[in-house]
Amino acid sequence: MPDWMPSWGTTALISIVTSLLTLIVAGRYVSPLLEVRNRRFQAKMQARETFQAKMLDLLSAVTHLLTAPVVPEATDSSRAALREERTRWRAQVDETTKYLTDHAVQLLFAYRGPQLPDLAVRYSTNARGVWISDRAEQQKLTALQNITQHCHALFFDSPVHARQRVRSWAELERLLDDLEAPRG
Repeated sequence: MPDWMPSWGTTALISIVTSLLTLIVAGRYVSPLLEVRNRRFQAKMQARETFQAKMLDLLSAVTHLLTAPVVPEATDSSRAALREERTRWRAQVDETTKYLTDHAVQLLFAYRGPQLPDLAVRYSTNARGVWISDRAEQQKLTALQNITQHCHALFFDSPVHARQRVRSWAELERLLDDLEAPRG
C-alpha cells in the first residue's frame, strides 16, 4: 500500500471493495434467481389456495343440494324459488368440477411427494367424472360429498390431526378406486 495511507486504511479499502463486489454479484446474479424462486412459490401457494376454495365451493353446493329438497307441501312460489336455487347450485357444481379438472395439472407442481400430487389430480378428474356420469343425482351428490370431505381433510387439515389425515387418505383412495371401477 502507498506510504501516505494509514494501516487501518488498507483494511477499510479491502472492506469497501469486498462490499461493492458482493453487492454487484448479489444484484446481478443472486437477486434474479430469488425473484424467480419467489414467483414459483407464489404460484404454488395460489394453486393450493384455489384448490381449497374450489373444493369448499363444491362441498357447499353439494351440501345445499342434499339438504334442500323441493317439498310438495310448499307454496308454488316457494317451490319455484327453491327450484331456481337448486338450478344455481347444480351450475356451481358443474363449473367447479370443470375448473378442478381443467386446472388439475397445476396440482402436480403445487404438492410434493410421489403420491400426493397424483391423488389431487385423481380427485379432480373423478369429481368431474362423477358429476357427468349417468348415476342418479342423489348418488352423484353423496359421492362428491364423500370424496371432497376426505380430500379436504387430507390436504388441508392441520398436521396436528395426523391420524385423521391418514384415515382420510385411505378412505379417499378406497372411494376413488370404487368410482374408477367399471360399473356393471
